[in-house]
Amino acid sequence: MGVKHRFFINLDSATERRDNFCGSDFQRWRASDRSEVSPRLDRQMTSMWNYNRTSHLCRCACYLSHRRLLEHIVIHKLDDVLICEDDAQKIGNIPKYYPKNGIVYLGGFFHNQKMMDNTKPILESTFGINLLDTSKYRIIMMMAYIIPKWEIAEQLLRYFDSLPRLKAIDIMLGNSGIPHFYQYPAPFVETGQPSQIAYKSKKSNNLYEWIRT
Repeated sequence: MGVKHRFFINLDSATERRDNFCGSDFQRWRASDRSEVSPRLDRQMTSMWNYNRTSHLCRCACYLSHRRLLEHIVIHKLDDVLICEDDAQKIGNIPKYYPKNGIVYLGGFFHNQKMMDNTKPILESTFGINLLDTSKYRIIMMMAYIIPKWEIAEQLLRYFDSLPRLKAIDIMLGNSGIPHFYQYPAPFVETGQPSQIAYKSKKSNNLYEWIRT
């Protein structure tokens, strides 16, 4: 019942972010550094025109970090795995009961399915677990999510490998066809620490909104 394995993804250099999980039962997963990005991944990953070289490589490294953890889940056949990035701040209870046939988000923010549509999404959410209509919406960020069955991680890896070009990992999850669920309100929000990929002036709240800081 509930989450059995808890990981937070953390760069070796980001020692101060480990304090966010100090004294918790989370296991640290070493994040991939941009120096580990292969030439092939560098070419395969697409980034927006306004992403500089460093931000592009950091996006590649973010994908690599989550991918390697998904591979670990598959190799060891781990179920009920909670994955957090190291700027996730727990403010609510992690659900004990959740669907087993999809990704369960515990934080992030709503966006329209069409990435170029920046109008504010209007969703009616109920307290607890909700099913996201992925034909209209997506959840951006990989801040906190549950992989309930190792086969879902395997399905994601197969999907990534089928793509000729890669996008940011949160975008690819929204395109994967795997059901998306979310806990409302979100039990995790961002700490507000500076992004390790690109500067941003907004952050997510527990209502899955993208708000200015």
